[in-house]
Amino acid sequence: MQAVAAGARHSLALSSGGSVFSFGWGVCGQLGHGDKRSRLVPERICGALAAVRAVAVSAGCEHSLVLAAGGAVYSFGYGSHGRLGHGDEEERLEPQPIASLGGGRTVGAGQYGLAAYSVASTASGDAFAFGCGEDDALGVGARSENLLRPRRYPHLRLAGEGRTEESPRECC
Repeated sequence: MQAVAAGARHSLALSSGGSVFSFGWGVCGQLGHGDKRSRLVPERICGALAAVRAVAVSAGCEHSLVLAAGGAVYSFGYGSHGRLGHGDEEERLEPQPIASLGGGRTVGAGQYGLAAYSVASTASGDAFAFGCGEDDALGVGARSENLLRPRRYPHLRLAGEGRTEESPRECC
């Protein structure tokens, strides 16, 4: 395995060949197999990911993110608060590309208490957040607002391999 990601109750594993495997609690579709069954052992995710070479995975609170070699970002699982980035709060039982987020470079699925959110960056250096904005967790200037689609961080650009550039705001 090339990488693993541990979520609240499920895990993802990325093989060196770019296949994604999932296991654990699957009640919200976060395993990506088209159903809500749990898996006791890792099982390869097929469907939309069958012909895709994945390069990164992230597991959150009942949701999952996969970054494909071509830059497409896929999400699946529980859609509450917009954590999947598709413009609604619907569950996705299979991986679906986030239409408004192309050219991905990194992905991250997070959790704050029972609130869940996602982040991603693109090859151009832009960083985005979507999902639950409770307690201003998203950091994009939207106070306690749920973001159903990815919103760009206004004062953050990434440079190189995940390094951050200075924000245009001055420090205290």
